[in-house]
Amino acid sequence: MCLWASSLGYAQWSPAVTVAESLSPFGAGPELVSLQGDTVWAFWIHGPMPSEPRLMARCFFADTWRTPELVASSPEGLFWPAAASDDSGRLAIAFHEGNYPIQRTAAQDTWGIYTTFRTDTGWVQPELAHATMMDVFPFRVELALDRHRGTGMVWDERGGGTSGMDSVMFSRKSQSGWTPRKCLAPGRYPDVYCSHASLVPGDSSDFVVAFWRLTSPGTDQVEVRNLDDSLLPGGHLFAGTYPVLARSEDAKFIIFRREDTLFASVNRGSGWLPEEPVAARLGFGTPALCTDPMGWAWTCWPDSAHRTLLASYNSGSAWSVPETVATFSSLGNPAIASDAQGRMHCVWFDHAPGTQGRLRHAVRLGRPGIEGRENREVRMEKAGATVVRGVLELGSRLTANGLRPELLDAAGRRVMELAPGANDVSHLAPGVYFVRAPGFSGRRLVVSRVVIAR
Repeated sequence: MCLWASSLGYAQWSPAVTVAESLSPFGAGPELVSLQGDTVWAFWIHGPMPSEPRLMARCFFADTWRTPELVASSPEGLFWPAAASDDSGRLAIAFHEGNYPIQRTAAQDTWGIYTTFRTDTGWVQPELAHATMMDVFPFRVELALDRHRGTGMVWDERGGGTSGMDSVMFSRKSQSGWTPRKCLAPGRYPDVYCSHASLVPGDSSDFVVAFWRLTSPGTDQVEVRNLDDSLLPGGHLFAGTYPVLARSEDAKFIIFRREDTLFASVNRGSGWLPEEPVAARLGFGTPALCTDPMGWAWTCWPDSAHRTLLASYNSGSAWSVPETVATFSSLGNPAIASDAQGRMHCVWFDHAPGTQGRLRHAVRLGRPGIEGRENREVRMEKAGATVVRGVLELGSRLTANGLRPELLDAAGRRVMELAPGANDVSHLAPGVYFVRAPGFSGRRLVVSRVVIAR
């Protein structure tokens, strides 16, 4: 049986929709995190003066944005929302509360890092995780789960005014609360600044952390280290700034900037590979990065003019050609996430004339794995299906060319890479799957249907 795969065209993202308006002018986020199924949550700070700043949340479920929810409010000021979700479906939030001083001698005793979480009845009262010291205020915060599913937190602390230092701080959640702050990477005035820390679960350590270290006279390095309750020996250095980490089940990814170019590297358990460029002409700020359930990495960023939001993905070999998510006259602060079903979401801020800023959202209408290519012939190796129970055996014909076949689900999404010989598929749900392998001709794909039964 012969089929012709059709081309679905260049990357397809939905038209942008407005999720929120009237954003805080500074430290407003946004944050985007998946929960379960096709659910994602967005967080941002609402608060154009003179109104009281509010930390807001909104859930996207079944292709619909639900009613916005109030997480916290304070006349002192709210900044830098962060979020993480665990396997039980619990959604945790962290944020800063306080007033940014304009002089080094300004009092800062109102500063604090607060956390809260959501129950079936709504958001619980925020609790103080860390009261910051006088003359030091926090900047950015990130939550992440460690390899044992415990929660960790990193943030930047800076001295007040214009002559402060930057240091990376760490704490983890224990049964008795958050552990005392620990300085992972101290800044030293006037020539050492450490900031923009990012966390993911480690392999042999609880976490892997990456941060930006700037030393005089302008040497920018991204340092990546294993982390338990302190940094472990070793690590890896990249030349760059603004690092972001993400990880799949079997790989860790990092992106960072070097001047106006976005670079990326991957670690599949044998060390970080040499960096490779993803795109040039970046806009100012931190790009976003995530992984999806298939183990792909996705990143997004604004162009240098802040008029186009771009995205790229890595399905296991190389980064794709950048694709356009949205265009506008002024946009930035992107966040990207995959829901549990592999659907990609982007949110970002735009600044429409006459507004206080808007939070916008778009979804990718299809996965690249189910998009065909022009002039590709697809042949069924068998008219019938192979029924397997637990172990899928691949013969030499599908693996002799040195290229790994893939197992796809019924929707054409990549489920796993297959090896020669026996492959354990007992963890997959029963149903119809397809083995796709490059044939001996470069223009031919061999597709075999498989039924996994119990």
